[in-house]
Amino acid sequence: MLPTLSPDLTRVERLKPITGKLSGELVAVDRGWLAEVLDRLVEAIGAVERGNVRAGGVKQERRCVAVVLATGAVPLGCTGG
Repeated sequence: MLPTLSPDLTRVERLKPITGKLSGELVAVDRGWLAEVLDRLVEAIGAVERGNVRAGGVKQERRCVAVVLATGAVPLGCTGG
């Protein structure tokens, strides 16, 4: 039997959707600052996606290893590469 994984290794992150709720108050910001903020937002979304893929991979690997150890056979969808 494999040891239990930490929830941090298998937890899937979810970002709250941006609702775009308007306040009616307009502000002016520097174009360079806005571009940097948008770049960081894209990076953050990408980091969450990569983390979710890793968490899914860890879960899949654990399922595959558990079946191999229990049965000696590699289950469908668990080939290495």
